[in-house]
Amino acid sequence: MLDLSLNVSRELSKVEALINESVECGISTFEVVFDHVFNAGGKRIRPVVLLTSYNAVEGGDISKAMPMAAALELIHTGTLIHDDINDNSSMRRGIPTAHVKFSIGDAIMTADYLFVKGFSLVADYEKEIRDEIVEAITTMAEGEIIQTHNVNNVSLTEAEYLAINEKKTARPISAGAKSGGLIAKGTQTQCDALEQYGLNLGQGFQIMDDVLDVIGVEGHTGKFSGSDIRGGKLTILSIHALSHSDPQDSKRLKEIITTPENTQDEVNEAIELIKEAGSIDYALNICRNYGERAKTFAEELPVSEPLKKLADFTVTRDH
Repeated sequence: MLDLSLNVSRELSKVEALINESVECGISTFEVVFDHVFNAGGKRIRPVVLLTSYNAVEGGDISKAMPMAAALELIHTGTLIHDDINDNSSMRRGIPTAHVKFSIGDAIMTADYLFVKGFSLVADYEKEIRDEIVEAITTMAEGEIIQTHNVNNVSLTEAEYLAINEKKTARPISAGAKSGGLIAKGTQTQCDALEQYGLNLGQGFQIMDDVLDVIGVEGHTGKFSGSDIRGGKLTILSIHALSHSDPQDSKRLKEIITTPENTQDEVNEAIELIKEAGSIDYALNICRNYGERAKTFAEELPVSEPLKKLADFTVTRDH
């Protein structure tokens, strides 16, 4: 959980209590699988963004935003379970993934259950707010399927990569930011600024995740180094390295990315090729540019400092 003095710690604890209460149903499978995934950690970036955005337009009674914050995290947790199955991932946040720990069937049904519980929490909001979340989750699914269809595609461009990121990561975060403004009865200008803040924050968040996949310490990131390479996923780092390495290194990197079931030695070799191409610094520079753009939009809000602090954390974090 984030602790950045954003003035939402108490509210976030209440959101987590609401989440746990929502999942209680007397069916142990759902509760045990959810507990395994949810309590493994996580930054809770989506509810934090929503709550901080609500405060940014001086919404007043923040309890009005808590069901939406809980819904976003429930839905996000469900997508993580599905993503791990789709990616055949064995570890997340340092522990076995749900389908490995339990079974694929139990994991899928629990994820579906979390989606339903999440959407049930937004039922009482105005249609404009409900539509914002529905559109974001629909777009996220589109992004995930496009990414899946581009596994091992070494011709993927940076623009295509960023478009996928916007759909699967930035748009849901942006929807949370804008929803915070809408629930707080912010002006159209304020809600538009929050939407753009979230889009830029989300891009920075995803790029930093991709950087940490290469340089992160497994104990911090909770996943094996080079998992994107192992899974054949092209990121801004590998895309840059493929076009900025000498022909021999570029050819070797392509071979590793497109080879199923790489050894750890091959993954480590690919990481070194990415580092040698200067791709880490390139990605970090773009990531921080997104952070700066997010802060520019935050400055349009009555209370901007917590949003700016969140942007700084997102693009400089080490986990």
